[in-house]
Amino acid sequence: MSERSLREQRRERRRELGRDQILDVAEGVFARKGFHDASLREIAELAEYSVGAVYGFFSGKDELYREIFLRRATVFLTGMKEVLSSPHPPQRQLLELAEWQAGFFRAHPGYGRLVLRSGSIASAPTGAPADGAILANFRQAQEMQAELFRRGQRQGVLKDGDPQLLARMFSGLVSAFQASELAEEESGPLPLATLLETVGAAFVTTGS
Repeated sequence: MSERSLREQRRERRRELGRDQILDVAEGVFARKGFHDASLREIAELAEYSVGAVYGFFSGKDELYREIFLRRATVFLTGMKEVLSSPHPPQRQLLELAEWQAGFFRAHPGYGRLVLRSGSIASAPTGAPADGAILANFRQAQEMQAELFRRGQRQGVLKDGDPQLLARMFSGLVSAFQASELAEEESGPLPLATLLETVGAAFVTTGS
């Protein structure tokens, strides 16, 4: 490998690290203040960049907000697919999905706050310019959950009802758990068993 290629790799790696640093900071600022009250100046200062340097990575606040959602959605959807591709029966996958999603938001609390502030994971994000890619990711997640309910209903292990509505209700329960946990942040994490028991009682048929 040529010295020039190595320099280009190092330059690209530094750019990736800088971009991630700005996204991490922006995620926290948007979570605290919302899209409209957040400023690029504050984000730049906290990330230890100039405003001009931030514009070297992103075209503006709209793109920065969009990239926060797209970056996390990639990991979120991949994790969902892994849970739903297991050989476990639908009722167990549903509980595992609830546990995985709760763990994801625990691992990324700033993003969790941003999602709740933007409308919860049961509905598409609001409060910022509409974006087709963000909406597509939201719809994909909801459809994956709806398909899980369809499979469970066919096997008689998940309760009857409109699968799309049940998918949104499931996301609503995860959001409610997440919001309660953030409200009691100083007390530490809530028992996951509370969420799993609620999900089981709401969606799993008796005896499954």
